[in-house]
Amino acid sequence: MTTIKRIVSDIDGTLVDDQGQLLPATIKGVQAAVAQGAQMVLASARSPKGMFGIAQQLGINSTMIAYNGALTATTDVNDQLTVYEQCAVQPPLAQAVQSLIAQKWPAASINIYTNNDWLVAANGPWEQQEAAGIGYQPRVTDLAVWLKRTPTPVHKIMIMADPDVIQAIEQRLMSDEFEQLAVYRSKDTYLEIVAAGVTKAAALIKLLQDDQVTPAEAIAFGDNFNDVAMLQTVGVGIAMANAPQAVKNAANTVTTDNNHDGIQATVARYFS
Repeated sequence: MTTIKRIVSDIDGTLVDDQGQLLPATIKGVQAAVAQGAQMVLASARSPKGMFGIAQQLGINSTMIAYNGALTATTDVNDQLTVYEQCAVQPPLAQAVQSLIAQKWPAASINIYTNNDWLVAANGPWEQQEAAGIGYQPRVTDLAVWLKRTPTPVHKIMIMADPDVIQAIEQRLMSDEFEQLAVYRSKDTYLEIVAAGVTKAAALIKLLQDDQVTPAEAIAFGDNFNDVAMLQTVGVGIAMANAPQAVKNAANTVTTDNNHDGIQATVARYFS
């Protein structure tokens, strides 16, 4: 059996349960693998700051593939980033997206993610819903003014709105004007926007190259369509039982859903 040097995992719907909590068995399994020389890589649409609490609970110092691959970094308790790779949205495109949505769909929540910062125009119900899930509050600012300066890279833009609004915005952003963006729905009410070419898989390939680890020496867990390429990049891709059937079909194997001990059971096969 190939020695596994990297364990890569999505977070929401995969590493944590439906309440957003790590199962005790998952913590135990990851810590046993790390004690035997493996390294854990967290890969998520979240910011590094939004993943740091998970890393702390696991007792690991994880390299993080954040914003679905737009930023690979480590962070610490003081939110200080060490950036390894990044691919940001071009400032004129970010300005165009913000201006378009603010004017045409003013009820939509526009969220700018830059390094460890989460910027919003107002802290309303949509923003509070998101804050409850990720464990920290956004910073309220004039987004148009901030984007004119763009003092730090725009790693991700997220729009929160009712499903019909999200669908309309998605359709509008499919025009040639925005061809240098990758746009996808992570929920019916969430639209995620990153630079074209940004994926968890692309970021993982670069990270493995930098670490001189072969894809065969890595396993990965995921539960959604944005995890498929990542699952197919590594030696063994493991889908959660709660994943859509197409994701399961793309994986090498399927474990239990995220509310049960499937991650620990799978990891234990490689680190007994």
